[in-house]
Amino acid sequence: MSLQAGILNFMLRRTLKKRMAGITDVEAFQAQIASADSLLPSVPGHVEVEAFSIGEIPCEWLWAGGQSGDRDAALLYLHGGGYVTGGLNSHRDVAWRLSRSANCRVLLIEYRLAPAHPFPAALEDATECYRWLLDNGYAPNKLAVAGDSAGGGLSLSLVMNARNLGLPLPLSLALISPWCDLSLSGDTVALNAKADAMLDPAGLEKMALAYLSDRDPRAPLASPLFGDLSGMPPMMIVAADNEILLSDSNRLAETVRALGGEASVDLWSGVPHAFPVFASRLPEGRKAIEQLGRFLRERRTTSAG
Repeated sequence: MSLQAGILNFMLRRTLKKRMAGITDVEAFQAQIASADSLLPSVPGHVEVEAFSIGEIPCEWLWAGGQSGDRDAALLYLHGGGYVTGGLNSHRDVAWRLSRSANCRVLLIEYRLAPAHPFPAALEDATECYRWLLDNGYAPNKLAVAGDSAGGGLSLSLVMNARNLGLPLPLSLALISPWCDLSLSGDTVALNAKADAMLDPAGLEKMALAYLSDRDPRAPLASPLFGDLSGMPPMMIVAADNEILLSDSNRLAETVRALGGEASVDLWSGVPHAFPVFASRLPEGRKAIEQLGRFLRERRTTSAG
């Protein structure tokens, strides 16, 4: 564990985890998290950022590939935040870093959030943006989907929904600490409750209730771990070995592999949940993003060959 990770774990435990544990009003929690946007790192000047909308969905193209980059390749990035927080501001940093490491354009979207917009609003927005990419000339063998935490679970739900709709599937999936089980039935939810420096089980349960409204927490398109995971694109998963959602990553990979698919889990010690999102602070986060980018590049190369 790096010194930076130790410091960040200490800060997260005293701030975000404490706030999650004390959630009584999800909308008040949203406002608290949004107020910290001014503390987020800025995008370097060499990175191209183009703001636009797909329908009513705010989006940004991010490009850090330089002259040798592949502008014909795109990565749709779905941000985390428990389906109640997050957006363009919170995940612009990880998005441009993935653009550089994966050598492609990254489409970052701001899907609708609960409780104002419960399930399936986020899935509808993600699907609309994925369809937009296909309609605007991005070939499936040049498309990938990535996301962290809730955005990782949403990435899986998107692929399932695309399959249900008869749409071509993306080439690959890059998942960071995916939240795939909104019923919180994994054993590490309790086992790692104290060790996890960022997430609190009771707070996650409140976020899940806000997103699900009156839906079944095991509904496949809300909790894709309980859906049909056959035929999934090859996926790389990175996670922390002491986070409460570790069992989501492990069960996902085990299920995909049992069905004949390709899924790897890269576990990191001493880092918080969704640690690549903190790459501006964490050397571990920067290394993980390079590994994810290598995986995405290699999948494109294999497909082209």
